[in-house]
Amino acid sequence: MKYVNSFLITSGEITIFILRIIKSFKMIFKNYRLIVFNMFEIITESLFILIFASLFMGMVSAYQIVYQMKDVIPMLYVSTIVTQAVLIEIGPLIVGIGFSGKVSSQISAELASMKVTDQIDALEVMSIDPIEYLVMPRVVAAILIIPFLTLITEFSVVFGAFIMSIGVLDITSNMFIEGSKMNFAMFQIFGGLIKSVAFGFFTVVLSCYFGITAKTGARAVGKATTLSVSAAAIAVVVLDYIFTRILFIW
Repeated sequence: MKYVNSFLITSGEITIFILRIIKSFKMIFKNYRLIVFNMFEIITESLFILIFASLFMGMVSAYQIVYQMKDVIPMLYVSTIVTQAVLIEIGPLIVGIGFSGKVSSQISAELASMKVTDQIDALEVMSIDPIEYLVMPRVVAAILIIPFLTLITEFSVVFGAFIMSIGVLDITSNMFIEGSKMNFAMFQIFGGLIKSVAFGFFTVVLSCYFGITAKTGARAVGKATTLSVSAAAIAVVVLDYIFTRILFIW
């Protein structure tokens, strides 16, 4: 019962936290420099990791499809399966998990350090709302930059599958390209982008929440970081199921 009460209280606090963030959107143009700064910070922190992981994810995906299905389907459909999976699932999930691991930990650790050292209290003393100054720019930056990161990630996965296909699996480039076009629809791209934006929004919201509400003490920063990464990872997989049901199944 204790854990149920704690979960319900935390859920309510996060809901209020989200409403305060939405209310602070009116300060977007005033704090645009902070938004741009956070956008570049997110790119520099996560772009290389996402591209590197995506390339190998594409290679492994193509190899596993051929290994499991070589006697069942024509090789033309390897790129079809890879492309469909990337646009709908793999691309957004890589970005979401990458955010929950890299970006979430950085944001929560930074804000928790500010909380422990009373910097957030100092902002409040100066009549500066921490939500408007620290949280909102990070949330807006994530919303704006994550579609770009998702497209780069999806291209990297498909390119990795392409390299594996023509270099190892004896699939010609023309066969791979033709297979990629089969059953392709623009909504698959937009649906994946919608999912990734939701992942990024909730990941940054959770990391900011656990960072700002960190307790005092030597272990507070580590605990806040652990909670934010764990909560963000769970949120990503739950949201993935919900949005997949809404966008691609119903």
